[in-house]
Amino acid sequence: MTMKASCLNLLHMVENTTKHHEFAARLNAVMGERGLSVRDLSLACGVTYEMARRYTLGTAKPRDDKMSKIADWLGVDVAWLDYGRGDSKPILPPQSPAALHPDFYPMDGDDPNEFSNLSDEEKRLIRTYRKYPEVEAKNMLLAFEMRYKQLYDFYVTYANHPKK
Repeated sequence: MTMKASCLNLLHMVENTTKHHEFAARLNAVMGERGLSVRDLSLACGVTYEMARRYTLGTAKPRDDKMSKIADWLGVDVAWLDYGRGDSKPILPPQSPAALHPDFYPMDGDDPNEFSNLSDEEKRLIRTYRKYPEVEAKNMLLAFEMRYKQLYDFYVTYANHPKK
């Protein structure tokens, strides 16, 4: 004997993924007023782009340390951003992602000799690296180093011919 399963509950569970929509609404409102992007948010609080996107969609909410970083970056009260309590007016002017993470932004011509001895490909690599959020940049560096070791081991094993 087969039983018919009701799919009515499944649809509701799939669609109800926004758990933190009030937080997301406050976050998006302040970011919208200031013209800030998801990428700016990811750089400011040191999370991946995907996690920052989830904050703005309301499918995730940052823990206390990240919440504090975001509130400081936006210049708003932590209690207001987290719970909607308190004053929504800026406490301080918002900090740019470049001010919070200067390592990820080019020097914009401050030092004309910064890349003087590098090839165009090396310059491109550094500029691309600086665009990543801190966590992703570290992951990319590890992947780059691991690949280098693989190639090095390969050449030592297979391309190292004995001298005659």
